[in-house]
Amino acid sequence: MEENTGKSSLKPGSRRFGSIAFYRGYVNLKQVQEALAEQVEDDIMGRPHRLLGTIFREKNWITEEQETSVLREIMRAVE
Repeated sequence: MEENTGKSSLKPGSRRFGSIAFYRGYVNLKQVQEALAEQVEDDIMGRPHRLLGTIFREKNWITEEQETSVLREIMRAVE
């Protein structure tokens, strides 16, 4: 049987922060899922919404340079 790495659920063409960080190898699928769960929990509990990059940085999963690099890629896609 073929092992499912979870990459099929995160499309490489996506301009979402978590997808880009994952495909660049900055974070793994479990970390993306954990950060997304924290986002939802914050929203449900009425806490301030945190962006994935913020959560990744707070957990020391990515560096400031990596966060900036992902944001630049997102901005290029918007232009």
